[in-house]
Amino acid sequence: MGKPKLAMIGMGVMGSMFAQNFAEKGYDIALYNRTESKTKDVYISTKDKPYHNKLHPVTGPIKNLVDVVGNKGTYFIMVKAGFPTISVAQSLLPLLKKGAVIIDLANSNYHETIKLEKEVSDAGIHFFGVGVSGGEEGARYGPSIMPGGGNRKVYNNILKKPLEDVSAKAPQDGLPCVTYCGLHGAGHFVKMVHNGIEYADMELIAESYDLMSRALDMSADEISDVFKNWNKGKLKSYLIEIAAEVLSQKEPNGKDSLIDFILDKAKMKGTGTWTIMSSLEMESGVVSIPTIYAAVESRAISFRKEQRVEMNKKLSFPIKKYKGNKKKLIDDLETAMYVAKIACYNQGIDLIQTGDKDYSFGGIDIAKIAEIWRDGCIIRAEFLGDITNAYRKNPKLINLIAAPKFKKAILDGMDSLNNVCSLAIQSNLPFMAYDTSRSYIIQSTSSRLPANMIQGLRDFFGAHTYERCDKKGNYHTLWADDERKEVKK
Repeated sequence: MGKPKLAMIGMGVMGSMFAQNFAEKGYDIALYNRTESKTKDVYISTKDKPYHNKLHPVTGPIKNLVDVVGNKGTYFIMVKAGFPTISVAQSLLPLLKKGAVIIDLANSNYHETIKLEKEVSDAGIHFFGVGVSGGEEGARYGPSIMPGGGNRKVYNNILKKPLEDVSAKAPQDGLPCVTYCGLHGAGHFVKMVHNGIEYADMELIAESYDLMSRALDMSADEISDVFKNWNKGKLKSYLIEIAAEVLSQKEPNGKDSLIDFILDKAKMKGTGTWTIMSSLEMESGVVSIPTIYAAVESRAISFRKEQRVEMNKKLSFPIKKYKGNKKKLIDDLETAMYVAKIACYNQGIDLIQTGDKDYSFGGIDIAKIAEIWRDGCIIRAEFLGDITNAYRKNPKLINLIAAPKFKKAILDGMDSLNNVCSLAIQSNLPFMAYDTSRSYIIQSTSSRLPANMIQGLRDFFGAHTYERCDKKGNYHTLWADDERKEVKK
């Protein structure tokens, strides 16, 4: 057994799986958990694994871990985000020397990451906040990894190789799904936006299922077949693939579909809400992410199940069945989802680029981010390769909608998006993510919007002033005066 230079703190599902991933790739790694029995359980459970001798369980106070790994070692923390992660990092500081590395692998809020990095780096210790996507399976066999913080030189010298070794590898070209995202909280910021996009992707799938189920009167098996077919084309992705699996799952009796018995009450862990909040607090201006917002809002409404049931007794809208060409409508829905995805990803990219500037992350490479999302993560999809290509061809692309391939897809698919949105309205079905995607595209490409009316109203009641189209400057109309003269401010 070799001496470990790496440590994994936190032997929950994710931490234990990540540690085994490192061990399987040939790295000696120390295992540590506050509850000693968990450390022992993980070690014992792997006794028949070929990498067992690469795992080094450590118990007792955290000083014992530092004695094993060294005061200049590399310490991965995979415990609950927030206070637990901060507490572990702070407990390590007095035990480590300059040159040691602490890595936060939790789903931490990037604001906390920025603060913690300063505290750790002030002590001469390198700190990285690393976003990880892929769940339990990803942690074990290869996730998409989004490191940030520290500095690129330290990352290249110490973390790059081990993280590339344990990351997922894109099936298209075998490239590791990991890249240094940027300074400070860049890694956790990118992971947060990833999760926001994930929310929107799932909401579009849910609304598609709902339209086919309630307006087209299709069975779960029929809808599953639709998703399986979509997964062979432009919508090929992990979420579409597992949507088909969920819909095809049967109850123990072998007849009823499981989906019909799952309570329609979706939960959230917070990253979707963080994405919304971050879009509202940018110094350079609010970033529009309505499709992501619609996904969060839809979950919030769904969670109030009891209230919805009670309200349904007092006010309900009957679902109107579609009587037209079902195949044509399903084709329209496939195209509409693709167009809505373009809108959704454009919103996420806009937020990443704005955050990059506002928080001085140092230049996040959108092409590279899309590239590392091609495998290992929840939103992995063929579609992402096209995003990488678009930003490689034009790194200064104003937004995704302006890229020739996506511009053509929107022009060709807007009628389909309009059609399915119209059907949802006529059928009395909620269609928040699709509706907002449609409006977002139209508003984002409009040279004139009714915001002039808003400015006129604001000036009337609050003297907030307005700008004019025909000349420069800020103006105010003296609305209370009989003559209502306009004055330049």
